[in-house]
Amino acid sequence: MRCFIVMMLMVACAGAAAAAVAASCASSEGFFARYNASADVSDHPGAICGGQCCGRGREEHLRAALRRAAVEQAALKTRPITDLLLSTRRTLQEHLTALSHQSQNKTAGLLTQLYRAHAARAHAPLAVLYDDIRTVLRTPEHNFSRDHGMDLADSARKFFIELFPIAYQSVLKLESKQFTSSYEDCLKSAYNAVVPFGDVPKKMGTSLSRSLKAARALLEVLAAGAGVLAASEHVLSTASDECTNQLLIVGGCARCKGLDVRPCRNFCVNVARGCIGSLLAELDAPWAGYVEGMERLDQADADVELREIEGKISEAVMYALENKGTLESKVHKECGVTMTMESSSLTAPVSTPGAMRRNALRAPPPDAILLEFAASLAEKKKLFTGLGDDLCDELDFAQDGDDNCWNGKSVGDYTKPLVPSASLSHQKYNPELLSIPRDTRVAALGDKLQQARQLLVRTTIGSDANAADVFMLGDEASEEGSGSYRSYDDDASYDTEGSGDEGSGMHETRNRAYEGIETPYTTAPETGAATIPRPILPAVFSVAVLAGLSHCLT
Repeated sequence: MRCFIVMMLMVACAGAAAAAVAASCASSEGFFARYNASADVSDHPGAICGGQCCGRGREEHLRAALRRAAVEQAALKTRPITDLLLSTRRTLQEHLTALSHQSQNKTAGLLTQLYRAHAARAHAPLAVLYDDIRTVLRTPEHNFSRDHGMDLADSARKFFIELFPIAYQSVLKLESKQFTSSYEDCLKSAYNAVVPFGDVPKKMGTSLSRSLKAARALLEVLAAGAGVLAASEHVLSTASDECTNQLLIVGGCARCKGLDVRPCRNFCVNVARGCIGSLLAELDAPWAGYVEGMERLDQADADVELREIEGKISEAVMYALENKGTLESKVHKECGVTMTMESSSLTAPVSTPGAMRRNALRAPPPDAILLEFAASLAEKKKLFTGLGDDLCDELDFAQDGDDNCWNGKSVGDYTKPLVPSASLSHQKYNPELLSIPRDTRVAALGDKLQQARQLLVRTTIGSDANAADVFMLGDEASEEGSGSYRSYDDDASYDTEGSGDEGSGMHETRNRAYEGIETPYTTAPETGAATIPRPILPAVFSVAVLAGLSHCLT
């Protein structure tokens, strides 16, 4: 009889224990649902968290999901800037391309008015010139492109060489005739000696080449910045297993153990700075320099140049007319007597779309867009400072303080020192991580930002600047990036920025962490059932019942 009673008590206690476990895990179900971590059938607890609420399958799912959540949180700061860079690039490129078409139509209209039936012969070389302009403006997104191979100064020169026979025919008022092909070839060959348009073609070609080269550089720099930000997100998503495990311990292990409690804030911050912020800390200074280079932008010279092409061609034509006598003398010296033939192929002038509209070009200058863009980007100069800290504003990753919270081992206080920043030099003091390997990809991204800045500065200050000046201007912000790993003194700054009460014991704590010895915690009393909802009472009953059963059997 006594044994029967003992067996019944055992069954009752087992049921109570199972009910307590189910009740403690129920408080975590909402958390698991947010990360789509459904229960698994494995009877084996997870290797990292353990706990009655997570089998190996659920824990592995949480591990990946919490890593993605951390990366996504960081991306909330970088993606809007990526979108800003690409949208500004797209707007500027579309504006200049549309303006080039308007300018081409307007210039074609000028040639039609000047040369009437002969104007059709000028449209082909004019189209080649503008095609070259648009080739310069075509750049790929997310990267620097190879040399486009276009020299717009040479393109302008070739256009005026093709225009010369048509313009000279107009000077001689030979509307119903045209030059023989041999005489026309002679005129083109004599272009350099005759200089029919004065220095207008050279000036136009030089300014056009310089301004479009600067526009192309700006488009490439915008694409490069966006590419770096996109690549930085990839760096975060491929972080080390140690960091992935640490993020799981911060955000998921308490729930796997059935604890309805949030992580301590400084615990989260230490892990976030080590596993998120430090991975991209090397980009702090290069990014600040990149943004400072963009702040110099105030106008788009290419816009001005495209609007002035028609006027400069008109100026060149006027030069030839005003210097008719000198021009005829030079041509006679180079090519002899004028040779013409009747033209049977002349047709009435064909209007190009928009060609006869001589009003100002419709596209408004993009100066206001560039100024607004530079101002918006300037606000993000310290983008990589504190990049990881925002993770700890998420409810699943931290509470407001460090008392009576999940400290990575149990519910209690978090007393480990707070690492001052995400800089690489500070991470050797991070009590939550054994090592932070440097990622060579990040150094390459930093170099790309510096190259982008130098390209922008070089094209902004002109080709006459020497290499040393460009280098100095390109790197002048390298020491201004707040949070840059280069600017920290390993020990001095840390001694002034602890978490408040660590004092001289900081170095001892750090050494213990690196030796793999667990840092002791000052834990809060764990007496409240609300604090730790574990099945303690059923366990006590089970021990008593087992003792009774043993006595019964003996």
